Amino acid sequence: MNKTLLVIIATLFCTFAHAQSASFEASTGGFSFIPAFTSEDPHLIINAGTNENKKLSFHLLSTIRLSNLIPRSVVFISRYKIIDKKLKVNIGVHLPALQISEDYLVDTFFAQELITSYELSKRVSIGTFYLHGNGKNNDFEANFLAFNTTVNKGNFSFVSQLYGLDLDNTYGVSETITYKINKNIAARGFVNKTISDGKFNWTLGLRYNL
Repeated sequence: MNKTLLVIIATLFCTFAHAQSASFEASTGGFSFIPAFTSEDPHLIINAGTNENKKLSFHLLSTIRLSNLIPRSVVFISRYKIIDKKLKVNIGVHLPALQISEDYLVDTFFAQELITSYELSKRVSIGTFYLHGNGKNNDFEANFLAFNTTVNKGNFSFVSQLYGLDLDNTYGVSETITYKINKNIAARGFVNKTISDGKFNWTLGLRYNL
């Protein structure tokens, strides 16, 4: 295990120790902001962060392969609320975002995001998500744009997404369904259809919120 990965793991634990909210999810697949890139291998998904009700918040998102417990990705996100009314507008930076291979090779990325949402009612909201990312030690660069609708009904939450990516003209639709079992535990199902190439992928997960 190289020194870079040791630093990443140590930072993961330090960030989690100081987080004000956190969740663990055991899933049949991984997670990606871009649905078409979601892994089909079993992962542990870790979310941790500071208070989201404040203007400035910090977040950690990590996926860990369950087959060998090697991290697949680690993303450190800083977000700032520009507008926090019925219309919400957040800007954020991913600094850094790391992708780790099973051979411990680390690709580093820098990304900027813009998130908007508008409440149509207490149960329904619509929004957009824009992400621009470029590699620091690689030649990756892409723009991602998604339009989404969120519907909350009882213990269920439905998030529908139409998205496009200017990489290989990728576009598709995805749906995430979450069922809140109790205060701490929720079940989640995710399906994605990449219309541009016909790919279909899905995951099932069980999340525990601290």
